[in-house]
Amino acid sequence: MWPNLKSMINAGIIGYRNHSKKIIDIVKKKIKIKYIFHPNKLLKIKYFTNDINNLLNTDCVFILCPSKFHFFYLDFLTKNNYRGYIFCEKPPVTNLNDLKKLKKILTNKFYFNFNLRFSEINKYLVNNSKFGKLIQVNIQDSKPYIFKKGISKNWRTSDPGTLLSNNLIHYIDLILNTSKNKISKTHVLSRKISNKFKLIDSFQVSFEYNKIFINTFISYATVLSKRIDLYLTNARIEINDKAIKVFFPRDNLDKKKRFREPKLYFKKKLSSIFGSSNLNSVNHFINIVKKRKKFNKNNLMNSLESNKIILDIAKKLD
Repeated sequence: MWPNLKSMINAGIIGYRNHSKKIIDIVKKKIKIKYIFHPNKLLKIKYFTNDINNLLNTDCVFILCPSKFHFFYLDFLTKNNYRGYIFCEKPPVTNLNDLKKLKKILTNKFYFNFNLRFSEINKYLVNNSKFGKLIQVNIQDSKPYIFKKGISKNWRTSDPGTLLSNNLIHYIDLILNTSKNKISKTHVLSRKISNKFKLIDSFQVSFEYNKIFINTFISYATVLSKRIDLYLTNARIEINDKAIKVFFPRDNLDKKKRFREPKLYFKKKLSSIFGSSNLNSVNHFINIVKKRKKFNKNNLMNSLESNKIILDIAKKLD
């Protein structure tokens, strides 16, 4: 009889609320949680500890705390010769100085949760011979957060670059993982619709990647909308929180041989653009830990490159 891998592998968790809880709920179904750490609060929850050194006695650590503390814990674990695996939420770091330091301590046991890589839409960004060559991508990700009551106390409004590190970074990373090319010709427009917060609440960022035009609009100042439109030489693909639609073929002609919009060729329902990507990402991490394998170096470097692009954009805003 095979051993129970869940009982053999244990995890330490840094973070316990909001998004952290969603990850914890996935983790506890897969492996044993040994500790949930907080540096100063006395939490009345199972597995709780205030002793950071307890994390060193685990097989893997999940860094799910606010982004500004990510590097502190990555650095702590490294300096204390931690031999386990590290799952860290995105962004890896929040400033360029820490990014330089991170590159020096990075190992193939590090993993950064760019979960959109594991979404349904990822495969549509890779050129499909049937649909032709991808030539343009339009992305919109917006929510009316700045109009929400009590939002002034929310972490989203405390940093001018929250939209970059929390939202745009997902799409940057998704694009980078389609090939080994680099992003070029970046152009950024930013605007504050509301002057009540430090947050810059709207960005339009365009760039070129692998000869593909990429346009992104990220905002907390307009209606809820998550939408990705892909234009290929022989098709158009429309993705939103409800469905993926493929319009194909390109040469849809009327009786006078004039072009008409291509017909709906394929439709698949979605729960959201992100869908089960967090579940898939955590499962991928745990499978690597169970098999004692290493994480892909190119994926790790793309994680850092995505982080750098966002930080470079933020620096221009200072």
